[in-house]
Amino acid sequence: MPDVTDLITDLTAATEQMQQAASGEDWAMVEKIQKRRSALVTRIIEDAGAATLTEEDAGRLSAVRAQEAFIASRAAARQQTLGKMLMETQAVTSMERPDRMRKAYGILDR
Repeated sequence: MPDVTDLITDLTAATEQMQQAASGEDWAMVEKIQKRRSALVTRIIEDAGAATLTEEDAGRLSAVRAQEAFIASRAAARQQTLGKMLMETQAVTSMERPDRMRKAYGILDR
């Protein structure tokens, strides 16, 4: 059974992979890695309750949190961009609708 230090090492590696996937806009991979990380975090929390963390482990967890903040900011930027694109698409569609209706019913502009 791995100890807390081994689990933190695995979490650090998974978080680095997740950051690379987020940088490459591979959000399906980010989601997959996040599921694995979730299990690691749960085990770390359970095991760390019985033991005290070393300064090195605490520092590594702090670095993981910084990487998570980077990933979260990338995800938020992506969500904002997708929302803007969706709104632009809806605006274009609503502008085109009357023209299509006129054409369908043979109504010409005067």
